[in-house]
Amino acid sequence: MEQWDVSVYADFKDSSLSQLPDSDLADRLVTALRECRLLIFAFSEESVSSRWMPWELGLAHGVIGRVVLWPFTKRALNAKATQEYLNLYEALDPASARDRLNEMLVEARRASVRPADVRAMQDLANVTAVKMPEFNNPAVAAEFMTAGPIHLYNAWLQALAQACKPK
Repeated sequence: MEQWDVSVYADFKDSSLSQLPDSDLADRLVTALRECRLLIFAFSEESVSSRWMPWELGLAHGVIGRVVLWPFTKRALNAKATQEYLNLYEALDPASARDRLNEMLVEARRASVRPADVRAMQDLANVTAVKMPEFNNPAVAAEFMTAGPIHLYNAWLQALAQACKPK
């Protein structure tokens, strides 16, 4: 993967994962995932029985919104059928994985936002539409806008200002 100019995170190389899960560990994983445009979840047939696997996949699904399973072997692909939640994600055929991964990497690199971010904005639009009949009361409208869209916009501006600071 690194030969394809892809950043790789391998959980088995992360010594902090040997500790019991806690909020610091979860925050560290979320921070790492926020740097990603695509999670390629490579696995063996033994991986499907991991206690970490569903948690990491769910976390990546919520943070990134773009996950693909890469079974190392046909046996791993068959083992996928033993865990219902794995059917949420595209699974690469080991024989043609490289071509499909290249397509997905190009698509992910071109995207300016993660699919999960788009879904969050769609959710905000749906909540706004439900709340809209109450907006004829200026206090309700102001409270909603401050807690919702304006809060998101301010967070974006702060992150942008931080990112643009000279190092």
